[in-house]
Amino acid sequence: MTKIATDLGVSEDDVVSMNRRMAMGGDTSLNVPMREDGEGQWQDWLADDNPLQDERVADAEERDIRHSLLLEAMDSLNDREKFILTERRLAEEPKTLEELSQVYGVSRERVRQIEVRAFEKLQKAMMRIAGERYLAPA
Repeated sequence: MTKIATDLGVSEDDVVSMNRRMAMGGDTSLNVPMREDGEGQWQDWLADDNPLQDERVADAEERDIRHSLLLEAMDSLNDREKFILTERRLAEEPKTLEELSQVYGVSRERVRQIEVRAFEKLQKAMMRIAGERYLAPA
């Protein structure tokens, strides 16, 4: 084993592992019948836990629609509201009320009020746009 490992430039564990795999026999087709009567195939036992292709497409489409709704609805906010809402609710590491209060020179409570009103405004705009596009009940 040592000589083979040295000649191949691999570890002895790799040689032992490969020897075991080769001793078990060659590859077998998954289409081979499982029983002598020809019923069933090994591939019938394989399971894919991932979502189905149509589900993945539908999820991606819905995500794109929601993203476009959000972008369009963000236009209903002024620059300060957009900034505060983005930094508080859409950022990976949200800023604190204190940090934003220093940016605008207002109290933390005022930043919180702006955030709440901006979020309400955004929700209304998204519902309006979704209704216009027939994506939500009227």
